Amino acid sequence: MEEASMSFSREIQERINRFAKEQSQNYLQDAEMTYMEKLRKKSGQTKRKIDKQLSKFKGRSNQGREAQDDMILYMSDYMNDLMSQGLTEQEAFNKASEEMKFASNSEQSEDLNERFQQYYETRDPADYEAIGLFYGGFLFLGLGIGGLIGFLTGGGYEAFFDRGWIDTAIGAGIGIIIGIGLGQITNAIIALKKR
Repeated sequence: MEEASMSFSREIQERINRFAKEQSQNYLQDAEMTYMEKLRKKSGQTKRKIDKQLSKFKGRSNQGREAQDDMILYMSDYMNDLMSQGLTEQEAFNKASEEMKFASNSEQSEDLNERFQQYYETRDPADYEAIGLFYGGFLFLGLGIGGLIGFLTGGGYEAFFDRGWIDTAIGAGIGIIIGIGLGQITNAIIALKKR
């Protein structure tokens, strides 16, 4: 499909957005069920354990919004194709919404099913657990090292209660920031390796 080249009326754009919001949830839920079945067969884990892992993944992603935006673009491109073939904006919307409706057995619906399954295929809940552990580890490491450096440069034990606690607090704060930064770098590296 070609990139969106025509702009739609405000009313049609709002209808596209509503349609995509509603239908993307249906496609995502179906993809999630398929993914859970595959994961259960592969790992031999119970449904409860997989649900728990998956809920961690869902809480850490903007997947619903990404899926909705993806569907809006897909629908807009398809409607542009239909309009270039002579359909009016309303006719293009009606045809696109009919063919993209979840479980409509159309070519567009099958394509969307594949796209939405990819949201799960490339993600492993264990990756998100590892990222969380990296964040926590770097945070504690940064806090400990930053606090220690602040404590020592602030005059150590003798000066701590006078004004040294300020240096310790500043060092700990900088350490936390460094820890978060290292966690984000690790997150980016894991995400890039999964592509």
